[in-house]
Amino acid sequence: MESVLSAKNLKKSFSTPAGTIEVLTDINLAVAAGESVSVRGESGAGKTTLLQILGGLDTPDSGELFWNGERITKRGNAFLAKARTKLIGYVFQFFHLVPELTALENVLLAARIAGTPMRQARAQAKELLARVGLAERMTHLPTKLSGGECQRVAIARALINRPPLILADEPTGNLDERTGEAIMQLIIDVCREQNTALLLVTHNLDFAARTDRCLVLRHGILEDLKAK
Repeated sequence: MESVLSAKNLKKSFSTPAGTIEVLTDINLAVAAGESVSVRGESGAGKTTLLQILGGLDTPDSGELFWNGERITKRGNAFLAKARTKLIGYVFQFFHLVPELTALENVLLAARIAGTPMRQARAQAKELLARVGLAERMTHLPTKLSGGECQRVAIARALINRPPLILADEPTGNLDERTGEAIMQLIIDVCREQNTALLLVTHNLDFAARTDRCLVLRHGILEDLKAK
């Protein structure tokens, strides 16, 4: 299957007063259209750094990165920003909602940035918010929503531009166990319904086991633990 995201021999290190720390030593990865992949690893293993590089928010020291088969390594920020709005939706541990905007307006903001016509975007946003269980909460500000509801808004926002890939960085880490369970299943279900690829960073073994492939980031290398 064609890869929506692939990486070859990515390396990343950081300089500290104590010396150079090698975080990613040889990352090789391919995520197919519609596939779900989880990445686990100990705290400080470099999971968030990896996700930032794969999403074009940080640059590797060496190696190559491809989005939909196009090499994007060393491309400029303007190109990356434009390409990212069409390719990638993000779901973070912290919701990053604009507090002055309603749930609907937060979702529409992502569509506006992508240049989607507002009439079309509004219909899609309402449909997505209903799908994530917020049909009656669209006009509420984030301060009037629970943590789980805020994360549901973030999921709808990530999907509004119908990206072929979702990057999710510990999306349940800021939620209680029961709410986190519901949110994780929602992310997986919606991505499967829309044939959207999912790259999930999580420390939860059960959540990781629900994806098509389970990877572990260890000593700067991704190890494949299972293949369905």
